[in-house]
Amino acid sequence: MISYIKGEVVKKGLDYIILENSNIGYFINTSLSTLNNLNEKERSLILTYMHIREDIVALYGFLTQDELELFKKLISVNGVGPRVGLAILSTYETNAVKEIILKDDAVKMSKVPGIGKKTASKIILELKDKVGTLESLPRGETKEYVAEINNEVSDVLDALIALGFSSFDAKRTLDSMDLKGKNENEIIKEALKNMSRQVL
Repeated sequence: MISYIKGEVVKKGLDYIILENSNIGYFINTSLSTLNNLNEKERSLILTYMHIREDIVALYGFLTQDELELFKKLISVNGVGPRVGLAILSTYETNAVKEIILKDDAVKMSKVPGIGKKTASKIILELKDKVGTLESLPRGETKEYVAEINNEVSDVLDALIALGFSSFDAKRTLDSMDLKGKNENEIIKEALKNMSRQVL
């Protein structure tokens, strides 16, 4: 198992980084929280989790031990795979996820792309005794990374989904863009350009 990798961030994607160590580039899936605290061309230490299945080997990495441990707790829930665990940590920061679980807030949990109310309730039920207490969480407003979308952006989201992109990838792309002063067509063109870069 790989516990961590220390190296230079040579590329940041929407939900991954490429970290170079000893002339090897490691593709590491990661959260918005970690991405927001990394800069290209800087050296970083990334704590990693290796997910192994018959058909895939994938690395997931985070800047903090707290986020890594919460990720591992999330994917321990039956029916919650690494991609869904990552989606949760890219919708809410770590303490917000813990607060949602501790407050039995299935409505907020089900806002995460790919999670319905049944899965949200299951996550809460199975992890409520494993994420500490409300009193142990720092005071202050918890952060949501994925903002609520307005009607215009909602139309763009529907258009991208109709073109064959997943709702998760489409929403993440829109969340990463500066939409101020742009009309619907301009947003769609920029989103398509950004999403095409991710598959090259």
